[in-house]
Amino acid sequence: MEKEHFALLSSDDPFPRNHFSKHLHCKLNLSVSNSDPNPGPPNRLVLKKQMKERGFFAYPSDFVELHFPFKYLEKEFIYIVGSSNGIVCLLDATPSNTDYDIVPILWNPSIRKAIYLPRPAVKFPFSYLPMEHDGFGYDPITDDYKLVRIVYLYGWGNQHTREKISPLVQIFSLRTGVWRTIPDPGSQFHIVHQSDSVFVNGSVHWLAETEKNIRFDSDDDDDDDTFRNGIFTFDIGDDTFHEMAVPKCVELVYDLNMNLAVLGGSLALIPWNRWNLGVEQYSVWVMKEYGVAESWTKIFDIDVGEGLGRVVGFTNNGEALVTKDGKLLFYNPSSRRTLNPHIHAQPASLYLDTYMDSLVLLNVEDGALGR
Repeated sequence: MEKEHFALLSSDDPFPRNHFSKHLHCKLNLSVSNSDPNPGPPNRLVLKKQMKERGFFAYPSDFVELHFPFKYLEKEFIYIVGSSNGIVCLLDATPSNTDYDIVPILWNPSIRKAIYLPRPAVKFPFSYLPMEHDGFGYDPITDDYKLVRIVYLYGWGNQHTREKISPLVQIFSLRTGVWRTIPDPGSQFHIVHQSDSVFVNGSVHWLAETEKNIRFDSDDDDDDDTFRNGIFTFDIGDDTFHEMAVPKCVELVYDLNMNLAVLGGSLALIPWNRWNLGVEQYSVWVMKEYGVAESWTKIFDIDVGEGLGRVVGFTNNGEALVTKDGKLLFYNPSSRRTLNPHIHAQPASLYLDTYMDSLVLLNVEDGALGR
């Protein structure tokens, strides 16, 4: 995780908020799964001991390794929600057959502190199948960090048909220290399963799609039931939801895998699907003017030959971190060359973001907000 060394202080700290220090390039080792045969979706990391032979990095002099305080973990899995201004948001969670319980954690690696947040008050019984999507971001106007939680509930009807219930939306504010529930946004889009959240331009973004109500008896391309891909957003400042269009060439494509990322401070989208020929494959699109659908621009293709897998993200200098044949590679779009950083970890377990040094949470006692 390439990082920029920047200090942002908490609102009650007597030091200036715009204190800067030297730049530092390092990788953040959140956790590594090196033996689980089923690592799960991206950002779902199985916590195990690291390899003693080589460690996380083959060349430790090139990186600064930061350790998470494992004493805080209660559950089996940890999910990386996102990071903002040097604060990393995690979910310590274990789905079970009886309920679904999460333990939110905020972690500041630069001061080696992690704190529990209060658990959300709402739990779900076995009769419902919850699909949870989370996002994390910072509002500079109120100097507040927020965690948004959207839970889609799926129940089973009398005829064993799956029925979707209106989503539950909850927001946690670090400034107030409490959760609150807001109304269902009522969008025609629902967030795609396993979609990573991306925070940029003051909003959290998820990949979304409309319900797949395919009408084989209609030849009308403008039919209201037409499937569409899109982006669902949540404004951290005013707590409102919005919808955003994707590039026209992928808007109506079924079963197309896509990634959201941040490239050069702009929202980026990478469609990929090795089985869906005839559509964009590992092309990188950037929204040049935020919120303007017509400004989506294809800037380059990621071409590393056969075996290309997941696009993890982009570094500050525009290189893409990708997976190929189970290995991690940096891809330089200008030279079209790759570099192996020799990071020994399961590719699906990695998270890439820009990191800034921060003193946020310095005045908060460990576990003070909740257990």
